[in-house]
Amino acid sequence: MKTGTILDMDMASLGRQLQQWGRWWLDEMSGMLPVSMQSQKRPFIGTVVDALPDNSFRVGNEQLSGNANRKRPATILLDEARLLVRDMSLPAMRPAELRKLVALNIDRLMPFPADSVYMDVSKRGLVDDKGQASARIAAIPKVELAAIYDAALAHDLVPRAIGVSDESGKRLEFDFLPEMLAASGAQTVSGARRWWILVAVLFLANIGVLIWKDVRRVSALERLVEAQQPLVNASRKLALKLTDEDRLRAELIEARRKNNALTALAFVTRIVPSDAWAERYSWNSEVLRISGYKSAQTDVLGALRKSGSFATVRATTSDVATESATGQPFDVTAEWKPQ
Repeated sequence: MKTGTILDMDMASLGRQLQQWGRWWLDEMSGMLPVSMQSQKRPFIGTVVDALPDNSFRVGNEQLSGNANRKRPATILLDEARLLVRDMSLPAMRPAELRKLVALNIDRLMPFPADSVYMDVSKRGLVDDKGQASARIAAIPKVELAAIYDAALAHDLVPRAIGVSDESGKRLEFDFLPEMLAASGAQTVSGARRWWILVAVLFLANIGVLIWKDVRRVSALERLVEAQQPLVNASRKLALKLTDEDRLRAELIEARRKNNALTALAFVTRIVPSDAWAERYSWNSEVLRISGYKSAQTDVLGALRKSGSFATVRATTSDVATESATGQPFDVTAEWKPQ
């Protein structure tokens, strides 16, 4: 089953794709730097070898033969006389975009058909007021570069770069090997690059494993929440019930505090003079009524008013008992002050 994604790639295709992504990322990052800090020159990789006109090779003053018995990576330097180099002004663009622009116009800029040469571009100088920068374009016939590449392999060399050094002699100004390998679909990956690719793959795999573990933890937490949902609902119902009971209990305590008959009786007994006795006592938490007999000098109304707990205190004229030998009758109604 094909998914149409990176999972369908073999390791060779994946390696090429990672290289392309890496070059694109480096080009994007370098494009964000000031022009004065941007550099297209690449360092030498492996053994630095000079390619002679007869496609033999030399390291310093030593002529190479094809019996090295081991493959070794090498940077192959060409004599600039084997290239066609042109100096001109080009738009200030990122290196990758500049190469694409030159590749599209190579048959107009060079006296070669576009499909017969490999080319490279090297920017020089700063951007002028018109947005142009001086650059050098170099081209070499494909047949000649292929012969150099084959001769290098015959001398047990693994080319990592084929080009021309800059004025310092320590870095490459032109490198034709990437375009050659891209055109042929081949790739050469150094041991260090293989390790870096392995590191990148393992890093991505590590991120994938972390994401997978995180998804598993979240799924497990969701299942735990679902399993505990009935208990949570029961706890919520119990909490609501306890809250309602607390509210009812507080209301009952408040109602008892306001409507405690024994407390009201004790209070009235304390403030009514001792030489007055009641025959009738009535209380409904708002209105108090007392009737009975008292001595001639006792003022029941005054005692209730002085207590400060009643809003209105008055004598009731209806249903008054007749005066007897034991004392004068009284009938008092008093309204409690709201607390």
